[in-house]
Amino acid sequence: MKHFDTFSGYGGFTLAARDLGFETIGFSEVDKYASDVLAKRFPYIKNYGDITEIRFEDLPDFDLLTGGSPCQDLSIAGGREGLAGRRSGLFHRFIDLLKIKKPSCFVWENVKGAMSSQAGWDFAIVQMEMADAGYDVRWEVCNARDFGIPHNRERIFAIGTLREGCRQEVLSVVEGLSLHRQTHKGREGERQRLRGSHCVSAITRNYHKGVHCGGETYVAAKHGWRRLTPLECERLMGLPDNHTRFGLTGKISDTRRYMMIGNGVVVPVVKELIRGTINGSI
Repeated sequence: MKHFDTFSGYGGFTLAARDLGFETIGFSEVDKYASDVLAKRFPYIKNYGDITEIRFEDLPDFDLLTGGSPCQDLSIAGGREGLAGRRSGLFHRFIDLLKIKKPSCFVWENVKGAMSSQAGWDFAIVQMEMADAGYDVRWEVCNARDFGIPHNRERIFAIGTLREGCRQEVLSVVEGLSLHRQTHKGREGERQRLRGSHCVSAITRNYHKGVHCGGETYVAAKHGWRRLTPLECERLMGLPDNHTRFGLTGKISDTRRYMMIGNGVVVPVVKELIRGTINGSI
C-alpha cells in the first residue's frame, strides 16, 4: 500500500505508516530543518516541497493521505484568523489533493483550537470540505496519554474513507474512544459537540504533568521547573532517540529541534489511528 505525507515535519506519520507496511512515496515539506531531517532519515523518499506548487495530477497514486495542516491561525495561541489565514488556509490544498488523487482513506491532524476557531464554523467547513471531496468522515480529540505516552497532548484527528468502492463504516479506532461520524447526508448546519477522553493511563500517573511554554516543555523538578532536553521531548512524541539531532547537512540546533518536535505528531497515536482505518476500510 502506498502513502503520501503532507506538511510532513520530521516524518511522524511516515514512521507510523512504515511500521504498518506502507510505502511512503512522497513528502510535502518546506521547512529547511525538517526537510533536512527527512532527507537524512528517509533518503529514498522524494520531498516534493511546497504544497501550493505541486501539480497533483503528476503524483503517483497512493492509498493513504496524511497531514497536519498548519495550525497557527486556528490555535488559541495564534491570531485566530482561522481558515482564512495564510498558513492554516493551506488546508484547502489538502482537500484539492483528496479530490484529484482519491486515495482510499486519509488521516488529518490539527490543534484542538480548530474546534472553536470562528465560533466553530471553521471546523464545520473542514468537515463539509472533506465530505464534498467524496469521503465519509469521523473525528475525535485524542490525548497522547491515552496511548501509553506520559504526555498530556490533545490533538484533533479527522479520519476519512472514500465513499465509492469502500466500506462506509470505519471501525472504532481505539477501545474507549468513540469517533464522531460526519457523512454527506444532512451535514449542512450540523453542529458537532466535543467529547474529550477522560481516561488517564496508569503510566501517566507516575510522571509530573508537563506544561508548554513557547513551544518548549517543562516539568516539575526538585528545585522548581526544569526544561526537558530535546531527547526527552523526542521520547514524549514516540520518536527514535536523536531522530531530529542530525539532518543530511549536519547537526540541528536545540532551538530548531524544539520547534520541530513541538509541531509534530505523536507516533504511537497516529499509528493506532492508521491501523484502525486500514483494518476497517482497505
